[in-house]
Amino acid sequence: MSTLPNSPARRGLGAFLKTHRHYYFLLYVPVFLIWFFLIERLHGPEDPYWVSYLPVDDAIPFLPGFAPIYCLWYPFLLVPGLYLLVWEPEGFRRFMWFFMLGTGLCLLICTVFPNGQDLRPAVVEGDGLCAALIRFLYRADTNTNVLPSMHVVGSVAVFYGALHSRRLRRPGWLALIGLLTVLISLSTVFIKQHSLLDILAGIALCIPLWPLVGQLCRRQAAP
Repeated sequence: MSTLPNSPARRGLGAFLKTHRHYYFLLYVPVFLIWFFLIERLHGPEDPYWVSYLPVDDAIPFLPGFAPIYCLWYPFLLVPGLYLLVWEPEGFRRFMWFFMLGTGLCLLICTVFPNGQDLRPAVVEGDGLCAALIRFLYRADTNTNVLPSMHVVGSVAVFYGALHSRRLRRPGWLALIGLLTVLISLSTVFIKQHSLLDILAGIALCIPLWPLVGQLCRRQAAP
């Protein structure tokens, strides 16, 4: 049965969103996913792209053992994000503003400036879990649309949100989140998903975002 415009359920949802306006940030999630998959189709490995590369990339070893750490990015966004969403709205706002502006800029850059990297090994040998995971990642995610690294930007967004959380900014939690931010960022070059240039570009993008998001959130909180 459809919900009538003035039904209690509809009024209840409206009242909930009036007092939980930070839930509107969740509307960005489908936008992000659709935009990402569209540019993956628009700028694929068969299409021309600018090659992201630094000479030091050749000296960085290929370490399949970092594949699980690379995949941690997804629960790393989800678990703290859900905690902040439910329990600490201010931390969630800061996390989402950083994530939205940061990944939005990454997607915009990749849309107007097709880029990719040619660092992946031709064959990933081995029958272990990590080798199988990398083969899966290579099939699921192309080597294009890599600069700046969204793994870096998203991870820094989590750390930024944690800094403005009552519980997550405690030394133990903050140290763990900081360590995961660094390890996830490093994993992208060790499994040859990114050039070091992508990591540096992600860091460079985060530097102005840090004060910008703080100023934006202070203005929103002002009466």
